[in-house]
Amino acid sequence: MGIKYQQNYQVPFYESDAFKKMRISSLLAMSLQISGEQSTALGRSDVWVFERYGLFWAVIEYELTIHRLPEFNEKITIETEATSYNKFFCYRNFSFLDENGEVLVEIRSTWVLMDKATRKIDRVLDEIVDPYESEKVSKISRPHKFRKIDEFSDAQKIVYPVSFSALDMNGHVNNAKYYDWAADMVDFEFRKSHQPKHVFINYNHEVLYGEEINALMSWEDEVSHHNFNDGSTQIEIHWGKI
Repeated sequence: MGIKYQQNYQVPFYESDAFKKMRISSLLAMSLQISGEQSTALGRSDVWVFERYGLFWAVIEYELTIHRLPEFNEKITIETEATSYNKFFCYRNFSFLDENGEVLVEIRSTWVLMDKATRKIDRVLDEIVDPYESEKVSKISRPHKFRKIDEFSDAQKIVYPVSFSALDMNGHVNNAKYYDWAADMVDFEFRKSHQPKHVFINYNHEVLYGEEINALMSWEDEVSHHNFNDGSTQIEIHWGKI
C-alpha cells in the first residue's frame, strides 16, 4: 500500500447544490486537487512529469460509493492513497471523512500517463511512481461493464457544445464536467427525493474545444445510464431515496 495524504476542508457555498449538499462534480474536482498536492509534496508534480517526460496524468475510471454527501459549511477530511500500479495503469483511492472520522464518500480511481504531443497512453515508469510507495502488480483491475450503445435506442437525447469553460489544464473537457451533464438530464422532481448512492464513470476518449457532446440517457429501475459521443464517456448512476 502507498503513502497516505490528508487535507482538511470546509465545504463552501459555491460547491453546494440546491439541497445544501456538496456537488459530486466538486468531490471529483477536490480529488484531483488533493492528488496533485500529494504529488507536489513528493516531488512528482504535474510540471515535473511534463518537463522530464512530456507526459500528463489522466483519470480513465471512477467508482464512487456515497454513504452521505458532505453538507454546506461542514468540516471534512479528504484522504488519498496511491495503492498500486502496473505497466499502464495506476490505482488511487480517496475517502471523504466527517469530523468523527466516519466515511462519507469513497472513490476508487484508475489513472494513466498520456503523451502531451501524441495524446496516446504511455508506460508507467518506476521513477515517476516510486515516491508514492504503492505496490507494483501485474494484475489489471477489471473495468465496470456499461450499457452498450445499441441499448439506448429509446433514450433521451441532448447536445452540449464544448465551450472554453469546460476545459481543464490538459486542453480537454474536465472529467468532472461529464457528471454534471449526466445529472442535469435527470428530472428535478425525482432529485428532490433521490440521491446518488453508487456511481461508475469511464472515460475512453478525450473531447476537445469546439466539439459537441451528444448525450444519451436511459433508465433501468432507479439506475440512470448515460452515454456520451458513442461511448467516449460512460456514466452509470444508482439512485436511492433520501
